[in-house]
Amino acid sequence: MVEDRDPFAPSLVDGVEQAGTILSMMAMRPYDLLFLFYTPTTQTNAQATLREVGLRYPECKVVLLELPDSDPQDPFALFRQLSRRVGQATRMSRGSQNHVCMSSGTPEMRAALFFLVTAGVLPASLLHVGSPAERLFDAPDVKEVRLDTSDAISLPEASRDVEIQMELLEAGLPHASTDRYPELEGALKELQIYIYSAAMRSAAETAARVAPTNAPVLILGPTGTGKELFAKLVRRLSDRRNKAFVVVNCAAISETLSESEMFGHVKGAFTDAKTDREGKFEAADKGTLFLDEIGDLTPQTQAKLLRALEQGEIQRLGSSSVRKVDVRIVAATNVNLKEAMAKGTFRTDLYYRLSGVEVSLPPLQARREEIASLAVRLLERLNQEGEPRKILSKDSIFRLMQHSWPGNVRELRGVLKNAKTLAEGDVIEPKDLKIDTTPPGKEYLDLLPGPAPGFSLKKLLDTVREHQMRKALLMCNENQSQAAKLLGISKQAVSEFLSKPDDSVA
Repeated sequence: MVEDRDPFAPSLVDGVEQAGTILSMMAMRPYDLLFLFYTPTTQTNAQATLREVGLRYPECKVVLLELPDSDPQDPFALFRQLSRRVGQATRMSRGSQNHVCMSSGTPEMRAALFFLVTAGVLPASLLHVGSPAERLFDAPDVKEVRLDTSDAISLPEASRDVEIQMELLEAGLPHASTDRYPELEGALKELQIYIYSAAMRSAAETAARVAPTNAPVLILGPTGTGKELFAKLVRRLSDRRNKAFVVVNCAAISETLSESEMFGHVKGAFTDAKTDREGKFEAADKGTLFLDEIGDLTPQTQAKLLRALEQGEIQRLGSSSVRKVDVRIVAATNVNLKEAMAKGTFRTDLYYRLSGVEVSLPPLQARREEIASLAVRLLERLNQEGEPRKILSKDSIFRLMQHSWPGNVRELRGVLKNAKTLAEGDVIEPKDLKIDTTPPGKEYLDLLPGPAPGFSLKKLLDTVREHQMRKALLMCNENQSQAAKLLGISKQAVSEFLSKPDDSVA
């Protein structure tokens, strides 16, 4: 069913065309025959999709089938028209393995197609295509919907769009299946946690595996990598999802008030204790207590915390009564706790009490393949927060991928937020990105994408070569002799580069 996102959906990267639903489906497997159903309002999209499919898949025959009713929300009219068109299509595709895309058109259109398939009128498998906005740099998210189960089965993944690979240094990895953790994908989307690398996928699956238990979780990672979001992910996937989620910033608790903050106090316990007050443990009873920056606790506070964790009970400051609490502990730190234990600044017994399961979040520099995809998704969120809408130029994407990001995802979001404000036009250019320029030196090589599943050294080298060639030609107003001198190569090498077709560099 053709819709307004076909053949291409709007992209947040200037000059990059993002495949719509039909092209995403076509990229997953070869088809001999494609039926495009369209209404008068999507006729232009249908014609454009026909042309694009013809260019990309010349071996595939395309048939346009119009649904003449101008009201695609009339279920009865739609069903009559679809029945006639489906009959025509099945006669033409008799003996073939058919697939029906259930991710486009109005809800009434999808319902009519679903009924025709399940009733056996149209013998076909059902396909679901994920939102194109979620798959700018990854392989299309196409799944086969099985009627005997609630799960969707991922189809074999196709190669990524070569042009985008060339321009954007192969950002992203193939989509990993989450069949083992059926609630994980929905929770990630709800919490706006974006996963584009094997390391982060592993961290998310570890969180999903431990979440249903009551085991304590220790989340490790530099500042800005999303430790609190992962704490919320553990809570979201646990049986305590509808109970309290209480956050304690351990680095902000003063030594004198730490006991009162954690365990509460009674009236008169100290000079400013005017009334009884519950502490964080009581507030989190039956829920989740997130102890952020646990590595910054003083030794005295560590001892009090250990006692509460071991006994499962707390005592308000100034009170003689003991209160039982049922709290799930999730702790986080950017401190190397093993080094801290060796120095004697962190208690070994507390570490083992907290680290039932460890979830490690690597710095953004160590998962550079995520930067382009993360930048697009973060900009998408910023655009939703307020006008004007901005998009990124390809040079801006390349510049973002060069930076070391010591502040990690938090820094990336801040840079994009400022750039959205500073950019004069609709496109964010490199000059709008207020980030430190990394000085040349040995560290420069660390800024290049690292080996990972799907990585190709040849494609990376070819991409860098093409980028430098085009940059030199632009600087020299297309003068090949001057460009060759800048690059330290022969004019013949530049001429040979220009004589090759665009798709020859791979």
